[in-house]
Amino acid sequence: MPDLSQILKQIQRDLRCPICGQKYEISQIKFRGSFEQVLVIQTTCSENHLTLFMTFSPNAEKKEEKPAVTSDEVLDLSNSLTNFKGDFEKIWTKK
Repeated sequence: MPDLSQILKQIQRDLRCPICGQKYEISQIKFRGSFEQVLVIQTTCSENHLTLFMTFSPNAEKKEEKPAVTSDEVLDLSNSLTNFKGDFEKIWTKK
């Protein structure tokens, strides 16, 4: 798997804010954590549009197909977020 700086540079090259279309500066792309090969990234454009996404970075020499996300999994996530009592704004605010 590429190192984190390579991944962030790739995100900067390929990703634009879905709201205003601006490209991100490296300083606007924040690594928030990981689990196995799934990275949690926070991006905020210069207009303060916030986007959160996860990206999977497979090993270059081994590309295996992953099963599609099921509608039940989407519903489970939706229910979990509906019942969430924490404070996302506090967790993800730009520092």
